[in-house]
Amino acid sequence: MSTANVNKSTKRVIGKLCQLIARFSFVPSSMRIRLSSILGVNFLDFSSIFIGENVYFDDIRPDLITVGSWVRITTGTKIFTHFFDTKFIPEINRPFRFYDGEVIIGNYVFIGANVVIAKPVVIGDWAVIGANSVVTRDVPPFAIMVGSPAKQVGTRKIETNA
Repeated sequence: MSTANVNKSTKRVIGKLCQLIARFSFVPSSMRIRLSSILGVNFLDFSSIFIGENVYFDDIRPDLITVGSWVRITTGTKIFTHFFDTKFIPEINRPFRFYDGEVIIGNYVFIGANVVIAKPVVIGDWAVIGANSVVTRDVPPFAIMVGSPAKQVGTRKIETNA
């Protein structure tokens, strides 16, 4: 096995250990953020983010996940950066194909309990994703999304002090 493969394997094992520790309910959000950062997830502002218990960040390409400022990711959310290619025509000895892509979560985003983010997407600033939703396409800024697949059901109103 090459040195690159050993390093990649070691990093993945460390990442899985970080994920395991971060999923426990007694671990504070600030520690979950630090552990997820060790895994490779990109956080723009550690101090303003909340991550609930049992949140899963894809450990195959966590470096493709970026989380903005003032984001709330609540319990049970799963964020994936690799996906099954449903358009791939199977071949002998190659029945499946996967691809990967970025997941970018903007600023001031609220992600409800048990949400699944399952494609390369950009979630716009101030968006709200309702509990148990499945996000498979980009979410516009200020959108309120619910369902499986998630559909826009409203627009968030933001009061500005002018």
